[in-house]
Amino acid sequence: MLQVFLFDNMVLFGTAFCFVYIGFILLLPFEISTVLLVILGFITGFSIDIFYNSLGVNAASGTLIAYLRPFWLSTITPSTGYEDVRLPTMRVMGFGWFITYALPLIFLHHLSLFFIEAGELYHFWLIIKKTFFSSLFTFTILVIGQNLFYNRDRLS
Repeated sequence: MLQVFLFDNMVLFGTAFCFVYIGFILLLPFEISTVLLVILGFITGFSIDIFYNSLGVNAASGTLIAYLRPFWLSTITPSTGYEDVRLPTMRVMGFGWFITYALPLIFLHHLSLFFIEAGELYHFWLIIKKTFFSSLFTFTILVIGQNLFYNRDRLS
């Protein structure tokens, strides 16, 4: 609901859009099944589409990053795994790890969203510019939100 009522109108310079709802998908526990993750990604995106009247672009992009998240996590996970860690948050895993984890997924979400929304490659450089700045904006808001609202003792 924060996405719909607060972040809907947060646009910087007509280029950077904030899609904070993907934080829900990114911050789900490590152990969640892929099927449940994809279903939650679709439901989250579809809920945003209903309020934005955006014909499924958020559902498609949310489903994409929910599907890719386990593969990306397996790519960046050390061979020894993670010790007693349940949530992929910045406070638990560290800022460097969170950049490596979240920023590529945020970028892919935004890239797919803006390409689907445009429906053509005619505005390729505008799409890339919107993707880049929107990814940085969304990532910054997610970092600020984690610093403000997540308690380290509660997460571990």
